[in-house]
Amino acid sequence: MKTMEITPMAVAEYNGAVAKEKVLKAVKNALKSTFKFLLFISPVYPQVSK
Repeated sequence: MKTMEITPMAVAEYNGAVAKEKVLKAVKNALKSTFKFLLFISPVYPQVSK
């Protein structure tokens, strides 16, 4: 098994990857909840727009 060198650059890259994953997960959840909200409100919306 190859040993991994812990350098400040490697740590920064890892932290960046983790942060990116968290952001993507948050965006995905936000889109999902927005879609659910739109689905929930869509039966009501046509009456409101008239």
